[in-house]
Amino acid sequence: MSGHVPQRVRRSALSSQLGVLHALLVREMQQRFGRSRIGYVWLLAEPLMLGFGIAVLHWMTESHLPNNIPVFLFYALGYMPFYMFRSILTRNAGAILQSMQLLFHRNIKLHDLTMSRTMLEVVACMAVVALLVGGGIVFLDEWPAYPGLFVLSLLLSALLGHGFGTLLASLTTFYEPLERLIHPLTYLMMPFSGAFVMLSSVTPSAREALLYNPLVHVHEAMRYAQWGDRIVAYYDIPYTLLWVLILNVLAIASLRVARRHLTMSG
Repeated sequence: MSGHVPQRVRRSALSSQLGVLHALLVREMQQRFGRSRIGYVWLLAEPLMLGFGIAVLHWMTESHLPNNIPVFLFYALGYMPFYMFRSILTRNAGAILQSMQLLFHRNIKLHDLTMSRTMLEVVACMAVVALLVGGGIVFLDEWPAYPGLFVLSLLLSALLGHGFGTLLASLTTFYEPLERLIHPLTYLMMPFSGAFVMLSSVTPSAREALLYNPLVHVHEAMRYAQWGDRIVAYYDIPYTLLWVLILNVLAIASLRVARRHLTMSG
């Protein structure tokens, strides 16, 4: 007999982490949409229908935009960064309390729970945006003026939502009723997000106040990325990146505190 004893292949930390995220992603999709294909179609249909409804509403009110910008496409695309931010925030806010049983697995960390949900929402929203942009190109000959800035603005929206949502997920481990306030909070944020109004159309004082909100910069950047010099946009990418950094650093720090709290209370 051979004296060779087969050894278990050791996986790198990155490989193990990706495996955990993939497993959590599949679990999240199955829980939200079931195992049928119709459930997975709903992943794209939900944001598409919401964006479609917002666009139709503005189109029916005969909203006028400069330089012959299509009303439908303008508002459908304009809603998507806020939808992405809101979806990531609300899904992540309940990630820890809704998945406590998974923490018994050694390889699953608190941040994995929110990362997997963020990834799912980003994939769904990016697919819807791609459909809208593709439709604009095919039917309206409307090409994004600055594709790189377009993608960057969407990623900034996702990172803002991830940081804020993860921070709230940590806070809910100390005060569970906070989770019930998340949905009303996101609806209250909508009028101040810049999703449906260009800063060039408001007064200078209102514009100055709105620019404190990093989401406003995201929407203005995305509008400029799509329409270019056909609109006047106000945005500051470094300012938005600073908010992304602050929120995500606070989120990671709060997860450490929440983990110790859960360990002691468990």
